[in-house]
Amino acid sequence: MNDHRVVVVIDRDEEVRSVLRTTLGEAGFDVHCANTGEAGLALVRAKQPDTVTLDLVLPDIGGYEVLRRIREFSDTYILIITARSGLGATLKGFDAGADDYMVKPIRPRELRARVDGMLRRPRQLTVPPIVTPRTAPLVSPRLLASAKVKTMPAPAPAHGLAIAQGLPAAQALPAAQAFEHNGLEINNATRDATLGGRALQLTRTEFDLLFILLQHGSGVVSKAELVELLGLLKREAGTLVGGNAGGRDPGRIIETHVGNLRRKLGDDARRPRWLKTVRGAGYTLA
Repeated sequence: MNDHRVVVVIDRDEEVRSVLRTTLGEAGFDVHCANTGEAGLALVRAKQPDTVTLDLVLPDIGGYEVLRRIREFSDTYILIITARSGLGATLKGFDAGADDYMVKPIRPRELRARVDGMLRRPRQLTVPPIVTPRTAPLVSPRLLASAKVKTMPAPAPAHGLAIAQGLPAAQALPAAQAFEHNGLEINNATRDATLGGRALQLTRTEFDLLFILLQHGSGVVSKAELVELLGLLKREAGTLVGGNAGGRDPGRIIETHVGNLRRKLGDDARRPRWLKTVRGAGYTLA
């Protein structure tokens, strides 16, 4: 792990906090601890940590509520550490915005490996640019009819997750990084999103989801494609989280993020201005 990282530990158990403080401190972290949800939220706001460890059972407010509130203002990496080992609790944690899930008792080597693994994951969208072999950035006729590509210097092409089913392979060409649609502007190079000139406070997943939809314009992107493109496929004890685990609809994670996006945009699902649900198919721009 890199030195001089900051972590906030939110756990009701003094012994657990001590173990986390020692283990993460030895790994080079500046560790700040809280024993309640409200105190933990205050620390996250004040310290702007790289990582948060979060217990689900707290004396004042529930861990899922703490997680939801953190995701309203921060894209810090969040590791749930709890005694709850059921699949339902794990899925609920990922749905709420957790990056990883660890069941007590704490094993220091596993803890370090999980935190190190989270910090290696890129914060920015790792989807390769969608382009054709002999052209500038691919902008389909449907995209031209909806989202306007904003001209800006293009960075080096990204290399990451493979494009989802049915999309062309990426080539070593620059990709459009900024779009505008109905007063909504998004710039993937600077990670800025504004609506009518007002900055939007989006989590990294919300930002990436919105950027993908703007890239595709009026083309429909399915929930399964969004799950793959966003990198929401995780494995926990051999269980595919975000996939069809335990008969659970794999699109539920996407539905949660789309709902949060609509709330922040002030969009009405029945009369959408930005995000439109195509029943049985996925999402597109309105």
